[in-house]
Amino acid sequence: MSEFSGPEAAEVFSRYHKLISEESDRGAVIVAASILDESLGEILRAFLLQPAAKSDGLLDGAYAPLGSFSAKIELSFRLGIIRKPIRRQLMLFKSIRNDVAHRLSVASLEDETCRSRMTEILKTTPGITGSIVETVNQAGIGLEQKSGDAALIDVYGSRQTFDLLFSMVCMAVTQIAKTIEPIDCFESES
Repeated sequence: MSEFSGPEAAEVFSRYHKLISEESDRGAVIVAASILDESLGEILRAFLLQPAAKSDGLLDGAYAPLGSFSAKIELSFRLGIIRKPIRRQLMLFKSIRNDVAHRLSVASLEDETCRSRMTEILKTTPGITGSIVETVNQAGIGLEQKSGDAALIDVYGSRQTFDLLFSMVCMAVTQIAKTIEPIDCFESES
């Protein structure tokens, strides 16, 4: 497994942070979930054996058994591609996406449901706040450094916290994509 940190990881973080920070709250959530969904699909394609047909009916298309974000998250976890904290973070991002995309009353990340889901994401990985601050510094994003024991969401607000969390999870998913090796298969068929 190759090492993915330092400038390379910071560049990935910065790229994703810039991409969604230009969106409205609703747009950022929908784009973020779409990116994560697509990234998991790419990881699964890299890991699984190639389909017998040209098209991949397992992952692609309206009725693909593994076409949904939830299915990709769960399969990635059950195959050991992602760990439990990443699974939980992705499921919470999916829930935020569902809240924002399917409930007209939730147009802002300031909504209490969205805030509580982001707080849960922060709780899934002890030390994530320190990792985010370190990566922000490496990426040169230019966030004002705020210190203290306050929760990230209280320090930077809901929107900035969402952007930071999304960028951090994308960085982790990119690391998985860079290091994934295809499933081992029979050497030859008779």
